[in-house]
Amino acid sequence: MNASQTINITQIDVPWIASMLGVGSDANNVAAGFNALVIVVILLTILVFKLGFAKQLTWWKSLIVYFLLSLGAGTMALVFFTWPIPEVLSIMAVVLAIYRGRLWWNRRQEVA
Repeated sequence: MNASQTINITQIDVPWIASMLGVGSDANNVAAGFNALVIVVILLTILVFKLGFAKQLTWWKSLIVYFLLSLGAGTMALVFFTWPIPEVLSIMAVVLAIYRGRLWWNRRQEVA
């Protein structure tokens, strides 16, 4: 592709969460909805970390982990248009929430 050719972003097939946030909705504004998508992915990544990581960390270690998760989500922004990253993170959060709920329920039943 040479410099005179342009890509029409509205013709790119984006995942459904990205399209709900407005990514690719405006051909003149590539960043439309992109910031919201990055924020959603960062929040889902933090949620999955909190649900999946059993050991409690100190506040400064958690801050370092959250910062690195945010950097990772920012670098994953390069593939948001083709990979269903928010969808996979949503499914992971649901599965881990079910696991945590059942674990809590079983521990509660053992005590009673």
